[in-house]
Amino acid sequence: MLEEIARGNGLGTARSIGATLGINQGTIYQILRTLQNSGYVHRLPGGRYQLGARIAYLVDGYQIQAAPPQVIIDHLHALHMATDETVYAALALGSTIAIVASHESTKRLRVGSFEVGFADHPHSTASGKAFLAFCDENEIDTYFDDHELHPVTPSTITHWDDLLDELHQIRTQGVAFDREESDIGIAGIGAVIIGSHGEPVGAYGAAMPVARFEEARESVSAALLKAGDDASRALRYRGEYPPKQPKARNPKKPFVSR
Repeated sequence: MLEEIARGNGLGTARSIGATLGINQGTIYQILRTLQNSGYVHRLPGGRYQLGARIAYLVDGYQIQAAPPQVIIDHLHALHMATDETVYAALALGSTIAIVASHESTKRLRVGSFEVGFADHPHSTASGKAFLAFCDENEIDTYFDDHELHPVTPSTITHWDDLLDELHQIRTQGVAFDREESDIGIAGIGAVIIGSHGEPVGAYGAAMPVARFEEARESVSAALLKAGDDASRALRYRGEYPPKQPKARNPKKPFVSR
């Protein structure tokens, strides 16, 4: 409901929100009263609703929890300078891998910036696959017990055996590719970030129009591998990069700066 109120930008009413979400009016009013009393929504004249000031408390809490280490941001900036493609960093936050920062390309033909907080369908994105490839197989099994291989586009991997083959290939070649699997017309490349104990903690990704993918693939892959290696070293990883064998991590422990 909060997301729907945010989308409405002060224009949503109890009736319109209920119709969009498929919730009956009695329940809608009850939830809105609770949110209003807690300060999470504010009622405007005409029965319209907007987000309340208490939302800032949630935003601050999430930013503290998800704040990426400065070294991740520094190497993301270097990656952007090296490629001038749209690049982003995604980090493991509990049982998800979410985008925490991005830089948009300045090229004339480019894709837009990536939304911070996006964590959907990691089996379809370059960064998601780069991260999953270096997770322990039991972790991958557990994650996909609760998540389907949703067909985001006609090119998305939707069969378990195909995904496992893809992850094995990523471990062999070091980088992950997204060939219009997460969005039509967009291609991506990803490289894992490894933590101090040899566990995957996130990934860097680069996205570009599919028309430029083959031309840029080799140079962007090299830049991503350098960024991933440099960031991993800065996080005190001392092993081979990328690792030859996946290593389990603690999915209950958020990856935050200290």
